[in-house]
Amino acid sequence: MTTAKALDVTVPGRARRMATAAVLLGLVMAAFETTVVTTAMPTLTAELGGRNLYAWVFTAFFLASTLGVLVSGGLADGIGRRATFLGGLSVFLLGTILCGFSQSVPELIAFRMLQGLGAGALQPTTLTIASDIYNLKERAAIQSIFTGSWGAASVVGPILGAFLTQHASWRWVFWVNVPVGIAAAILLQASYRDPPRAKTHRLELAGPLLAGSTLALTLFALEPHHLAGALQLLAALGSAAVAVVLVHQQRRSGRPVLPLHLLRDPTVLSGVVGGLVAGGVLYGTTAYVPLWLVAHGQRTALTAGAALVPLLVGWAVGSALGVKLLLRGGLRASAAGGFAVATVGAVLLAFALVRGWGDVATFASLAVLGFGLGPAASTSIFASQQRVPWHQRGAVTSALYACRMLGGSLIIAVLNLAQGQLPLQATLLAVVPFVGTLALLRVAPPTLAGEHTESSAEVVISK
Repeated sequence: MTTAKALDVTVPGRARRMATAAVLLGLVMAAFETTVVTTAMPTLTAELGGRNLYAWVFTAFFLASTLGVLVSGGLADGIGRRATFLGGLSVFLLGTILCGFSQSVPELIAFRMLQGLGAGALQPTTLTIASDIYNLKERAAIQSIFTGSWGAASVVGPILGAFLTQHASWRWVFWVNVPVGIAAAILLQASYRDPPRAKTHRLELAGPLLAGSTLALTLFALEPHHLAGALQLLAALGSAAVAVVLVHQQRRSGRPVLPLHLLRDPTVLSGVVGGLVAGGVLYGTTAYVPLWLVAHGQRTALTAGAALVPLLVGWAVGSALGVKLLLRGGLRASAAGGFAVATVGAVLLAFALVRGWGDVATFASLAVLGFGLGPAASTSIFASQQRVPWHQRGAVTSALYACRMLGGSLIIAVLNLAQGQLPLQATLLAVVPFVGTLALLRVAPPTLAGEHTESSAEVVISK
């Protein structure tokens, strides 16, 4: 029989190592889901006869993920991190298995929404758990392990996805995540306990549903192929109307998606900006670079998958340096500086693709892009997490992750508007990190703000 007691997060031990392993496996799943599946999409949509729905395979996932992210923030702070993690993981694995059995692209899109709903609950909760068991200075040291594991999975992911697509079936790119998810569930169940809560939690669904509806209507308004002009206009007006209702609802809500007063903190506001920009660049790149290489460059699925490897390796290396930059120079160094480097990489990528500079130049530009994105994306979340108390950390982490998903959804939708116009698409993608650089230079605090004084040592770890 196990007993549980409060454990200072600075004290290492077997239980904390197990909880860390569960978080790492969660990050591995996220990396696999992004890279393994992406490299199979050109083959998958061609086989199932739905290339015109290509963008919606990603958009549906992001839309559902955004809803999952927004709901999970309140759940993580209310019913606990462990229950939210395990619940999200179960939904994610169910959707993953069903995706592998899809017989058409519309069916795949439906299952991707289920998968995305679970992933939305899972992904920010792993980051919240990590912030619970490690303080910011410790994360500067542990980040190399996190990014090393994420980077290794990201490197293996595109190659494994392309290999499975060419030599087995694209269906296996979904099923490969199942054993990883089961292992993560076992480890977290055995090691991590939430602190007791004094009052029962009331689930707040109105805010997440209104936010999800606003995003869905916005994406429909941007869909160029399946809605008539009048319907697009109606969707845009509906999005604006629901957004107004959302703002009023959030002001009255006892459990807002993101407590509005926190946006007065420049660090949290910078996290919102960083999430939007990083999500737009990351998901736009991973969704469209394989398609560009296959459709315009006549590359094989294996080459298209390998193109994402330097992007993700660069991300992992940059993230490992990100916390050190954050501690020394604040968000202007780690996030604004990171987006500036990403801008250089995105511009080089645009030239390499449009002018046909070849695979070496394309891969090198993706590495530079990833090297800049890594510190910008990770420290935007880390710094914000440390500025809020434990009981709001889940909500803030989820809100920032939702911003990342929102940015990804919007940029993919915008790129889809320019479908078939590679120069315009590549230019639009390069503009995004440049805008992020300018915005963060304006809103980010000049130095790193101090951590919130409430201890996170109330986390309970099984022994």
